[in-house]
Amino acid sequence: MKTLRYYILLIALICTQAILAQVSFEAAVSRENIPLNENIRVDFAMNQDGDNFAPPRFDNFTVVGGPNQSVSYSWVNGKKSFNKTYSYFLQAKKKGTFTIGAASIEIEGQVYKTKPISVTITDAVVRQDPRQQQYNQVQQQALADIHLVAEVSNTNPYINEPLTITYKLYFNTNIAGFTGQKIPNYEKFWVHNVELPKRPDVKVGKFKGKETNFIVLKQDVLMPQEAGTLTIAPLVLLIQAEIPTGRRDFFGYPEFGYMEKDYSTGKITIQAKDLPEAGKPANFSGGVGTFDFKVTPTKTSLKAGEQLNLKLEVSGKGNLNLLTMPTPTAHSALEMYDPTTADKITSGTGGMQGSRISNYTIIPQYKGDYAIDPMEFSYFDLNSKKYKTINIDSLAIHVLDGPMLPKNNEAKNTTVVDKNELFQANATKASIVKPYSSTYWDTTLFYILTALPFVLIPCFILFITIRRRSASDLDGIRLRNNNRLAKKYLGEAKKNINNKELFYEALERCLHNFLKAKLDMVTSEMSNDNITEILVDKNITEEAIKGFMDLKNACEWARYAPTDQVNINKDYDTAITVISELEKQFK
Repeated sequence: MKTLRYYILLIALICTQAILAQVSFEAAVSRENIPLNENIRVDFAMNQDGDNFAPPRFDNFTVVGGPNQSVSYSWVNGKKSFNKTYSYFLQAKKKGTFTIGAASIEIEGQVYKTKPISVTITDAVVRQDPRQQQYNQVQQQALADIHLVAEVSNTNPYINEPLTITYKLYFNTNIAGFTGQKIPNYEKFWVHNVELPKRPDVKVGKFKGKETNFIVLKQDVLMPQEAGTLTIAPLVLLIQAEIPTGRRDFFGYPEFGYMEKDYSTGKITIQAKDLPEAGKPANFSGGVGTFDFKVTPTKTSLKAGEQLNLKLEVSGKGNLNLLTMPTPTAHSALEMYDPTTADKITSGTGGMQGSRISNYTIIPQYKGDYAIDPMEFSYFDLNSKKYKTINIDSLAIHVLDGPMLPKNNEAKNTTVVDKNELFQANATKASIVKPYSSTYWDTTLFYILTALPFVLIPCFILFITIRRRSASDLDGIRLRNNNRLAKKYLGEAKKNINNKELFYEALERCLHNFLKAKLDMVTSEMSNDNITEILVDKNITEEAIKGFMDLKNACEWARYAPTDQVNINKDYDTAITVISELEKQFK
């Protein structure tokens, strides 16, 4: 009987130990009622180690610290205990009662979750500790010393006059990072992005008379495409700053925390002016700036059938990429071919500068002296605010050897007939033709050709069957064709997939070229509003339009975002999907 009691007691003790060994995973907050200007600490504690810890979404809160991890072991009367805690420090964004959701962790193959916790955020309280007040002032001053500005070189330009907009971030505290909240759209402007170093250098300048550190985030050259009041939306960044907390760590060093705040450049207004009509030449090229014009032939004396190259070059500073080059004319005896063009244009704070070149190939047909007609190049000079015209005299071309120009060949429609094209003389001798004899019947070729249809008919039936099956898969064919077209457009971007700046520049150019090809658009029409309006008119779905515009904006932002804030491979796959979907809907 005693033995039975002993066993019952032993079993009860084992069950008690099993109950005590159960997994515990709980959440706790430092306080349930917290003033708006104070931080709250949230702990997620467990009594066994686990994997794949997933915190909840801290909606209505900003994470100012954490996750901090602590682990403790203890032995009491020969029994081991374990405790592991993940801690977060939160700051509420507004007053109210909010719920902190459940966290999860995997322990020994089982997923455990904490219970949601409700906290109440009350009015901010005035701190009584003078030292803390002092640190609060330091924190606010650190945030106040951060300035995001857009500097514009000219707010009252002429149409097509280059102006530069430079985005700068001034600061006197450590900047931990930033993300784009709103990115400006340059509607009704032609835009060129100035290439900047991958890692911007920190420079020292003056902001409102005070020496301040700054970096250049982005720089663009703009050219207004129409007159009137043009508005550029602000650039808005969420900036995370490292600031002192007023506390010291175990070794006595000051502790620092992170605070986030939105900063905006503010709206920019540009008053664009029309070019004056007074004195405007009839052959105005559209050039605005300061230019020079040269015409250079490789030779002026040659033989008929030889080639000479005529080089037209416009160089200088201004809207080189938008102006129209002059077109030479010459005597009809000088056969002139379509030109090849070459642009050597760079951009900087002063706009576009360099040269545009058109090379014409000319081949004279007849001996004689001919001329290339005089040429003019007209542009609007920004220094004198007047139109200027550069005149090039006619160029004499001497063809020293070759057939003479027929007297009646002054008319362009005169045709010279080659002697070889005339009727040939009658033959004076008869030709003897051998009698015809068949070399086909009852030969190997006869039997092969006879059997060939019986061999080809089954192959033809099999081919038709396969083609019909493939043709029935219309969606598959369309998807494959669209993906093939998208990858063709994205070829240049894929080549630069390991270089962020070149990749996004090529990707944005790919999106522009795709729309140009499909909608017959020009660069000056590539504003976001105009693109959206045209796509809507083409009955493109709202989802497809949003996908395209989101990708276009991502390309613009990625050029001056930190490298770790972009996902090149994901954006490349997204581009394939977006272009494929648009291609399908365009059809």
